Amino acid sequence: MAARATADPAESTSGGRSIFDLGPGAHECWYPVALSADVPKGKVVGRDIADGRVVVYRGEDGVIRAMSAYCKHMGADLSVGGEVVGNDIRCPFHHWSYGDGGDCKHIPAGDEIPKRAKLFEFAAREQFGLIWVFFGKTPLYELQTFEDFDETKHVARSFEVQLNDKLNCEPWMFTTNVYDIAHLRSLHGINIVHSEVEEIDPYRSRMSWDADLGDKGTGGLRMEIYVYGVNSLRNKGEQGGRLKWYIGASVPSARHGTKFFMTVITTNEEGAEEFLDRQAAMHAQIMNEDLPVLNNMRLDELLLLPSDRALSRFMRSVLKYPRVTMKELERTAKMD
Repeated sequence: MAARATADPAESTSGGRSIFDLGPGAHECWYPVALSADVPKGKVVGRDIADGRVVVYRGEDGVIRAMSAYCKHMGADLSVGGEVVGNDIRCPFHHWSYGDGGDCKHIPAGDEIPKRAKLFEFAAREQFGLIWVFFGKTPLYELQTFEDFDETKHVARSFEVQLNDKLNCEPWMFTTNVYDIAHLRSLHGINIVHSEVEEIDPYRSRMSWDADLGDKGTGGLRMEIYVYGVNSLRNKGEQGGRLKWYIGASVPSARHGTKFFMTVITTNEEGAEEFLDRQAAMHAQIMNEDLPVLNNMRLDELLLLPSDRALSRFMRSVLKYPRVTMKELERTAKMD
């Protein structure tokens, strides 16, 4: 007898949100926002995360800082004409300056600095040439990394994946690739011959794969995949007998669509750069194959099967995962 279809995560049995209508803001996760090379000392850039905007800059001390982007005085975007002064960011309009903690440090007009003159400062990290921001008041988990990375033994490359079109879906949709084994076979020609899933805690899970890549790559692929939050993967394994580690993560933008960044690592030996070139091309191909499907899906009526059990469990976790808006974060800055 065939197994029965599973309950539909698109239909909230608790009377809460449904998977296709998660509301404003974004899940509280670490999001990649820029390449380190794009933010040298004294440089200011602006990046959208969901319904908000973040200003990212590198101070005189070389440290990356990230804050809510709009000056508390008259709402000027600090990433448009803003200047780095020491380790502070100065507004281009009236030269209000903000520093560590998001506090306003100086008002040239001489007025007393109001207590509410404070930006929200995000937790920011930098690794393998990629800048990350945690979208939330306090990080819920540590930023994923490779503790055994050795600069003398390994080579890393970070990059933004070039998509063929604007991606109009939330980051968690890309993450379903890990759990949606049937789609990997039918759409991408990747045959998963063995897989296991383990939930580590509310913010992390682990899945192991053995796969045949078909015409997308030579040699079999063995991966141990950790999912962080709802938007990021950390994978350790090998391809064609060569070490392959990578971190892939997406960041949502209401205006520009979801962007995807990756760090790929292999052994520092002959053929490393060519291997990294092939990996970048392969991952771009896979994502661009997904793009038109993801942009035109309807998620309000799903009919999931027993073979979709891991996918269904992940979609339910997406419903429970905490979300926040930029306005909510800015309000917490005023109260601190």
